[in-house]
Amino acid sequence: MGDKLTTKTYWESYYSHNHADKKHIKTVCGYYNDFWKTFIDSKNESSTIIEIGGFPGRYLAYLSSKFKLLPTCLDYNSDTSQIEASFRIMNVETYSVLQKDFTKYKTPQTYNYVLSNGFVEHFEDYNHILDLHVDYLAPKGRMLIMIPNMRGYIRFYKYLVDYQNLKIHNLKCMKLKVFKDFAQRHDLKVIHLGYFGGFPLGVHQKSNLFQKLIYKGHRLVFKYVANRLLLKKPSRFFSSSIITILEKQ
Repeated sequence: MGDKLTTKTYWESYYSHNHADKKHIKTVCGYYNDFWKTFIDSKNESSTIIEIGGFPGRYLAYLSSKFKLLPTCLDYNSDTSQIEASFRIMNVETYSVLQKDFTKYKTPQTYNYVLSNGFVEHFEDYNHILDLHVDYLAPKGRMLIMIPNMRGYIRFYKYLVDYQNLKIHNLKCMKLKVFKDFAQRHDLKVIHLGYFGGFPLGVHQKSNLFQKLIYKGHRLVFKYVANRLLLKKPSRFFSSSIITILEKQ
């Protein structure tokens, strides 16, 4: 398919620094612990999990270590060293890495858990990409999909200070209705669907003086005041993510 909004080179450059640090992994992934507990049935040890677009592997390594899962990472990046390092640092000894293009690969097996984080929104035909996820899900299996939310006020902020990052995301998929319709198409039970997180302050490009002032102003407002409120009451205008957990009937 030719509808990718990013390239392999982009992702290899984006994650060029080593992310296999245990403290960093626990901090980043632990932020979502309440969702992981809903997603994973901790009673079923040695269940299988696959992450779609899993590079550099930190979320998959974290979940596999925490819940004693058998992980598979599917990603088309040519460098698997960071994925393997993430597993090692989290003491996960048994794992698989599939260097495949998700849009073309046909899975020979299904998994108890399917994780997709920051993947769907990088395609024009996001509905087709969502539909392909279902091929990986075993009966009674669960799927967690997380994408950034760049609509509402966030879009205005990104346009001013992070436009290069904004334009490689498909904002059309960043609506709860997209996931409600997806669940309905495939008769999936919706366990959770909603917005989550504080305001996404991060900037992925060099900033001029004007942009730095905008960033610092927003940082003062959100990091020290508003984000505390957003974590208690998420907003479609200001919260950073959309998260859904679905179950196959």
